[in-house]
Amino acid sequence: MRVVSDRPRPGAIPAELPPAERDLFAALGGGPATFVAERPDVVFFDRLYLIEEAAGSQFDALCARGREGLGIPGSLVTVAMTGRGFHGHRQRGWATLRGNLHLSATFSPAGRPASDALGLVMLPALAAVDAVRELSGGRLAPGIKWVNDILVDGRKVAGVLTATSSREDHLESVVLGIGLDVERTPDVPPTPFVPAVACLRDFAGCGTVRLATAIEALVGALGRRAATVVAEGAAALFPEYREFSLVRGRRARVLSEEGVLLAEGVVEDVLPDLRLRFEGGGEPVDRGRLVLV
Repeated sequence: MRVVSDRPRPGAIPAELPPAERDLFAALGGGPATFVAERPDVVFFDRLYLIEEAAGSQFDALCARGREGLGIPGSLVTVAMTGRGFHGHRQRGWATLRGNLHLSATFSPAGRPASDALGLVMLPALAAVDAVRELSGGRLAPGIKWVNDILVDGRKVAGVLTATSSREDHLESVVLGIGLDVERTPDVPPTPFVPAVACLRDFAGCGTVRLATAIEALVGALGRRAATVVAEGAAALFPEYREFSLVRGRRARVLSEEGVLLAEGVVEDVLPDLRLRFEGGGEPVDRGRLVLV
């Protein structure tokens, strides 16, 4: 795939979209300032939308269509240059700054069992790691902070979301969301969970990284990872997810959403079902927000 411009221009969309796509296109914020790429240029996915401004979260729009039974023809990546109402895990706000990458994607896992749903959390995280490594020419060493933050040198550069729907013990669709700070660092107050943020241009050797290049890298990585899931199942992603984990061997604490301490100590390992096992025994942790101590 080659993204010619990271600024969609009026008149770039095809004269007519297929009828099955018109409502979907509108729901994602599609307007006159939009670029649409179709196969064979988009790796794995049928097409790519670049939308100038989205009135709401495109991730939520894709999920809503699944809940309402409206369907999504084929597989799709949609990127908003900017927008409103975007969010991270549990509706925590995500700043949409022009020059950064706000991507959602959906595809059908070709009848994979519903038990793959949990493992699909790994897919967008690994794709983001792949893209950062490619964009930095291997200079940066991104890692995954359990369960869905991507950090470089202790600073958060990306966050990911995953939602799945299933029927009769088989997955019907997957919706992925990835926010990657490329050209601009958001003004985010530090918290114990996210003590610092950064964009790729903040790091040595990455000062000229452009959004258009980041779109190419991330969509390519996402397509390759999705193809692995369709062919081999989500479990095939676990060895690399574990390899890129930033929490193994680190002292950490896990808090509930209400702030109740669930676990504290040295993280011994990440298990295949993504639970954290702490040294000293005890039940592995399967939920909560993690603080690296």
